[in-house]
Amino acid sequence: MNVVGKGETPFSINTRSDVGRFVGHVLATAPRNELPFEAERLSAMQIRDRMEKKLNKKIEVRHIDYEENKKQFDTGYPAFLTTLFEDGRGAIGTEQEVQESVAKFFPDWNPVKYETFIA
Repeated sequence: MNVVGKGETPFSINTRSDVGRFVGHVLATAPRNELPFEAERLSAMQIRDRMEKKLNKKIEVRHIDYEENKKQFDTGYPAFLTTLFEDGRGAIGTEQEVQESVAKFFPDWNPVKYETFIA
């Protein structure tokens, strides 16, 4: 598992099925504006920890130098995303803003936890 920088900055994460259910519900019921939502907010290292627990095996982490990764920000999509995540720009709002959005648009939403789709 490659981790840029420290890998301790949480970012928004969802399954495709949760995205589909949430967007479908909101498109059918909400006015046209922004739709901030997430199932969880996890860092790369938290994902590694959950993978190790579920798979019952050690996951080797190779830390990638943040500054070296950032040099590829404009040319490589993985570097673009991982730089955003490590900068703290991978979350769609504060946790309170996300909770308020979900409460407003889909109060009964029960997203799948990350552990359930680790194979």
